[in-house]
Amino acid sequence: MATGVTNQYAVRDFVRSDQRVVQALINEGLAQRFGKVNESMNPDLFDIEETYIEQDAVFIVVEHNGAIIGCGALIHEEGSNETARIVRVSVRPKYQGHGLGHKISDLLIERAREKGYREILVETNSDWESALKLYQSLGFREYSRTNVPEYGYTEVNMFLDL
Repeated sequence: MATGVTNQYAVRDFVRSDQRVVQALINEGLAQRFGKVNESMNPDLFDIEETYIEQDAVFIVVEHNGAIIGCGALIHEEGSNETARIVRVSVRPKYQGHGLGHKISDLLIERAREKGYREILVETNSDWESALKLYQSLGFREYSRTNVPEYGYTEVNMFLDL
């Protein structure tokens, strides 16, 4: 299990007892971004242990004073043994804007290197400027955009060579 302390934050791997808090944290972030959230559209969050950990994904949580304030995951990209994907990066609103999303992503990139991946993918929305800037600052480059009219946004796909 990876653990560590970055500044005043403790970083560790997800454990089953984190389920309820992490699921709520991610849904809170989705609601903040999209105005509302339909939890049934995110079935991967119903059992994070089964969906992520048992599939050999990396899922980290960040704590401050014992409370979970952030998370993120690194999953294996189907179809390639050398490609991973960063998903589910979320930071409580009170802690946003202080580089915590950057730190979570940095740690996931580090874990990808440790696992031998050669490329990382990430997906965000064209109007989510803070996420675009975050991933660009980490060296990700855009490779495609897809209009998603049913949700009213354009999906931006980015990659990082390791």
